[in-house]
Amino acid sequence: MIKNRVTILDGLRVIAILMVMLFHYYFRFLETHYTYNFRVPTIFSYGYLGVELFFIISGFVITLTLTKTATFAEFIKKRFIRLIPAMLICASITFLFVTLFDDLNLFAGSKSIQNLLISFTFISPALLNNLFATNLAYTDGAYWSLWVEITFYIIAGLLFFLSKKNLQRNFSILVFLGIVGFYLFISETGKNILEPILGDYIYIWFRDFFRIFTFFEYGLWFLIGMVLKNLNDDKTNRQLLLYFIILFIVQSLLIYNFYTIIFSVIVFIILIFFIYKPEFISFLGGKIISKIGVASYSIYLIHQNIGVLLINKLSYLFGASNWVLTLLIIIFLSLFGVYSYKYLELPFGKKLKTIFFKKQLSWK
Repeated sequence: MIKNRVTILDGLRVIAILMVMLFHYYFRFLETHYTYNFRVPTIFSYGYLGVELFFIISGFVITLTLTKTATFAEFIKKRFIRLIPAMLICASITFLFVTLFDDLNLFAGSKSIQNLLISFTFISPALLNNLFATNLAYTDGAYWSLWVEITFYIIAGLLFFLSKKNLQRNFSILVFLGIVGFYLFISETGKNILEPILGDYIYIWFRDFFRIFTFFEYGLWFLIGMVLKNLNDDKTNRQLLLYFIILFIVQSLLIYNFYTIIFSVIVFIILIFFIYKPEFISFLGGKIISKIGVASYSIYLIHQNIGVLLINKLSYLFGASNWVLTLLIIIFLSLFGVYSYKYLELPFGKKLKTIFFKKQLSWK
């Protein structure tokens, strides 16, 4: 049963990656990188919420993975093995593609070897820039969410192996403290209150901390996924269900906006079906959809800069039907992601396993 439910999560990954791609292709670079207007619905401007959906899924999957892992070191190794092959492949292709075809320097930072090497580490360029006064950036700006993911892995892993039974409680405490800290030190109101009390140096240190460790801005989404996993294990637990509902309400209030509330309501309903009536959304676990969902990480890494450049270069060929080009790019890069995952990343990951582990471990 859990396997069937995880395939439904793969379907949710497809929804998430499509939302992000539609946002980047039809809205994000409309004013700066295109010479035309797609004239698409405003709703596409909220496609960025697909990243938040990824965070919910990650909260579920990582909580499940931790229960099947013996040590923190093993957990981190398995995460590295899962993430690094796609990053090496997709970031390198992005670097080469942009270097060869971006004659307008729309993505000048993507041509930097230093930025490519930093992207391979998953470390936030903002952290290094703050520590060493450098001017680094990701090879592809979409990689920002990986730093949030990595931070979650480390925090969740440490809390789990410190107290396995109290992971949800301890993670909840940390997330809510982080939310309070984030809004206090990032908002203008918080600045007016705290800066006179703490002084410039301490206030700026904490402000920069929350700007760099952006996990605290998004931690509630991961917590929702964690509670979802626990609710899946104990469906009759009314207190857990109530907590799940409260988390969605709190998150909706934090980013109060009509479309974000609609997004939260739709996602909430889908996840309730996922727990109690999975047969209602079983189509999300279809074979083709699942294959794309499993490869969504690769698609995410490759889609932004390459896709936007292709739109910029080729849209004139389609005239008034230039929106068709975007759909073709989505299909092409999705096929690439599926191919890369199956024929490049999995074999690469298996070789890494032989290096990091003496015994064979299942691919997570």
